[in-house]
Amino acid sequence: MSLIQIGSGSASLDTDIEDGFSKFIIKNKIKKKIYIIEANSIHINNLKKFYRKYKNVKIFNLAISPDNNFLKKMVFFYCLNDAPNYQIFSNSKSFVTKHFPNGQIKKKKVECLRLSAFIEKNNIKNLDYLSIDIEGMDYDVLINLNLNKFKIKNISFEHLHLSFFEKIKIVHKFIKHDYYFSGMGFDLRKSDWMFRKSYTTNKLKTYLLPITPRRIWKRYNFFG
Repeated sequence: MSLIQIGSGSASLDTDIEDGFSKFIIKNKIKKKIYIIEANSIHINNLKKFYRKYKNVKIFNLAISPDNNFLKKMVFFYCLNDAPNYQIFSNSKSFVTKHFPNGQIKKKKVECLRLSAFIEKNNIKNLDYLSIDIEGMDYDVLINLNLNKFKIKNISFEHLHLSFFEKIKIVHKFIKHDYYFSGMGFDLRKSDWMFRKSYTTNKLKTYLLPITPRRIWKRYNFFG
């Protein structure tokens, strides 16, 4: 079994944001294979520093694209006002502008690979956890992922930027493939939802999730 984190920042070495995924790895002393994927090259040295004692961790400076995207490189945008961590690093210029409406926006080309291609290339047969936080691309990656093709037990993703209809569509897809809401995902600010394969305890809550106010579902704890 393995774990994948897509959009890792600098793990827990960012100056103002703690990373729930890396804290989970350290706390539980995970020895399984871990794949850390980060598009923004500014974070790679920190990631190598943070995981230097973990021989089971592989780090990739790579952008993960949806399975309907066959580009080899993608243009990403960031704002100079977001220094020094540059947490908002997105292929959507409007997404960056939304966070920094008066900031100077820069762009950078990044090598990319479809999620399914990454999994196949690294010969990953089973996934305990797939964690996705990729600044506005979460929906496109998940909605285009063939869940019948891969054995994934838990999926954590940022949902805050999804529209109401996108939430309905993604929840419908998960239910169709026997995934149900199991609690909050890796983001410590409770911006992520976690879905678990064949987890029927919260079946009704899963159906109601898209129309449930944030103040209610935010009461749930991390499900790991």
